Amino acid sequence: MRRLARKYGAHLLAADGMFAGLAATTGPDYWAADGVNPTPAGHAALAAAWLRLVR
Repeated sequence: MRRLARKYGAHLLAADGMFAGLAATTGPDYWAADGVNPTPAGHAALAAAWLRLVR
């Protein structure tokens, strides 16, 4: 994905790194209780990061 985003000049939200950083402070269950699907807090973090990326 990163390579394709660079190649085509597309925005890329690197959510893996974002969630790794967030999980380091609170633990992963707060952001994705099953380890895959975001919780409401995880969705809010994604939305905020996306808005920062595209503004």
